[in-house]
Amino acid sequence: MAAKRDYMTIGRVVETLRPRFPDLSISKVRFLEDERLVKPSRTGGGYRKFTQRDVNRLELALRLQKERYLPLNVIRQTLDSMTDEQIAVEVTGGAYEGNGSSYVEGEGEPLPVDKAIGESGLTQDQVRLLEDYGVIKAVRTSEGKFYSAVDVEVMSLAREMARFGIEPRHLRMYGTLVDREIALFQQIIAPLSRQRTDDGQRRRAEVIGQLSDISNQFKRLLLKRMVQEHILVK
Repeated sequence: MAAKRDYMTIGRVVETLRPRFPDLSISKVRFLEDERLVKPSRTGGGYRKFTQRDVNRLELALRLQKERYLPLNVIRQTLDSMTDEQIAVEVTGGAYEGNGSSYVEGEGEPLPVDKAIGESGLTQDQVRLLEDYGVIKAVRTSEGKFYSAVDVEVMSLAREMARFGIEPRHLRMYGTLVDREIALFQQIIAPLSRQRTDDGQRRRAEVIGQLSDISNQFKRLLLKRMVQEHILVK
């Protein structure tokens, strides 16, 4: 009788996770491996061997991408900062909340231009175009030119979009949409902005967070519907 394998093939992994991630494919798993989000070992014949640890890591990566819209480099850093046990708990215990607190995109220190460009994977010309079109904005200090952590994440997403032929000039529409949303949000929180107490400031932050989450979900569903109606229609 053959010994039971303690690993899964890439095809079996896709089959296992596809009920939760219908768009998952073998090519996507290979791409995520190329981006170092999952690191399976190999058999003597060169076939990938996915242990339960690998599958947990892959599942959490897919969830962070789907639910939090995080760029791949941020997901990789998040996973690398967690132990195997923490990843397993998050996979089996519900939505990712981080190490005791919810993940907030854009947290972190500003980065010098050269380091920010290196982390994003973009060229200097691509970053310059993003800035020219108002997608990102550098901050100039006495120590030089810096990009915020938010801008570095935007640059990483722009790199992923560039794989599909989406250029910096195409991203201006997102800036226009955000400008309109911010104007609407400012009207909503105007009464809270006049409250200078700590409680008022906390309440303002909570409302903005809730509005941002609802807005992201709303746009995602509208986009999903439009894709179904205009692109995937048979």
